[in-house]
Amino acid sequence: MSEEIKFNRKRIVATKNDQKGADLRKADLSKLNLTQGDFREADFSEGFLSQTDFSGANLNKAVFKKADLSGADFYGANLSEADLGEAYLRRAKFEKAFLRDADFQNANLRESFLMRANLKGAKLNGVNFQDAQILQANLQEVNLENADLQRANLKGSILEGANLKGALLQGTDLRHVRRLTCQDLESAVVDKTTKFPDQLKVTWTSETTFTCEDRKKGER
Repeated sequence: MSEEIKFNRKRIVATKNDQKGADLRKADLSKLNLTQGDFREADFSEGFLSQTDFSGANLNKAVFKKADLSGADFYGANLSEADLGEAYLRRAKFEKAFLRDADFQNANLRESFLMRANLKGAKLNGVNFQDAQILQANLQEVNLENADLQRANLKGSILEGANLKGALLQGTDLRHVRRLTCQDLESAVVDKTTKFPDQLKVTWTSETTFTCEDRKKGER
């Protein structure tokens, strides 16, 4: 933390409902209870927020670039249009969070939990999602180009219109994923450990090549 900027942790907790646009860059707010707080457009860049509880908080357009958010809890939080680029979010929890159009480019979300999160339109290119639980999530129109989804669980998620170019899907569980097409798979990296949805018939023709047929072609 820079010497000229000092933060009163107790004051931030006491006034968490009125922190819109707050300058909290490089702040150590780890393990604080900031549930239901109003942090719209607040700047947490490069902050230390490990295990901080943001459940139900309004973080619309907040900035978390390069922040340490490992183990943070965003249950039901509003992070629409938030900037989490290059943030460290290992084991962070986003259950039922509203993440539409959020920017996670090159962030580390390894082992994170995103059950029923709404990520429509989010920028997820270059994100590390290894071993993440992305269950029943809305991933419509997301950019997952070059994202690492190895061993991630996407069961029941919607992938309509998602960009999977170069996405690593080795060992990824895509069973019951909705609106995934053969064309989507052609631009991704898969192998025999990838678990495919029932509507796609994948036949391996060699150790590295396959054919794909949409059993429900034409259905939406």
